[in-house]
Amino acid sequence: MESLPIELLPGFTPRPRATHVVFDFDGTLSWLRHGWTEVAQSVIGARFPLREGETAADIRAHLFREMFRFNGRPTPLFTNEMAAQIRQRGGQADANELLESFLQPLNANAQERYAQLRNGTATTDDFIVHGGRALLELLTARGLHIIILSGNPHDQITAEAEMLGLTGFCNGHVYGHTDANNFTKQAVIEKLMAEESFTGEEFIMFGDGAAEIEAARNLGGLAIAVCSDENKNGSGRVDENKRAVLLETGANAVIADYRDSNTLLNLVIGK
Repeated sequence: MESLPIELLPGFTPRPRATHVVFDFDGTLSWLRHGWTEVAQSVIGARFPLREGETAADIRAHLFREMFRFNGRPTPLFTNEMAAQIRQRGGQADANELLESFLQPLNANAQERYAQLRNGTATTDDFIVHGGRALLELLTARGLHIIILSGNPHDQITAEAEMLGLTGFCNGHVYGHTDANNFTKQAVIEKLMAEESFTGEEFIMFGDGAAEIEAARNLGGLAIAVCSDENKNGSGRVDENKRAVLLETGANAVIADYRDSNTLLNLVIGK
């Protein structure tokens, strides 16, 4: 379907008292690792034994759903689950090997993009989800506090946020995991809510993964699903695989990117 700039869903309520805005990183602000879905399809899809009556297209659809169900959580949790599902079908899969097989091409792609930034063949905004910097500028001009919260490794996220010139918006609030097995976005947000003294009524979440949408829903925040295009930054197209999972998870609104940041900001804060 053609995307509308902003799709409001039942339960959407503006947050005029908002003080904090939490962003997932990859796919929500950063486009440095775009295309990871096709990397996952190529690495994992071929390892799934077909059951009677199944086709490769069925496996592809299943993997898209699983990707976005786990999106926003540490990658080892996703590859552990995929390895378990492959074994349940009678296939061979080692979780550690599957993780490394997925990360190797993903990191190689990211390194190529780092090089483009260093040699000037790409700009930072080429690898920021369309309109993202403009929205961050508007939010900080309004005095809202920005937090970047990722399910990927902390060192990776802090380095890439700095590379894209995004850390200056966050006043040190850039978080990733340091232990994949003992990390949830909800726990991090709960801790920040206690430390920064804000409530669910006072925070807005932007994310393209189920983990952050679910956390915002559970904590009373406004959950905006960023169903960004993994293939063409700024296309304005909603990724329907993301949208399907994030609607089920409890998103309050859907956007493809931040192309009309003024309208988006005024809508979510009720101006």
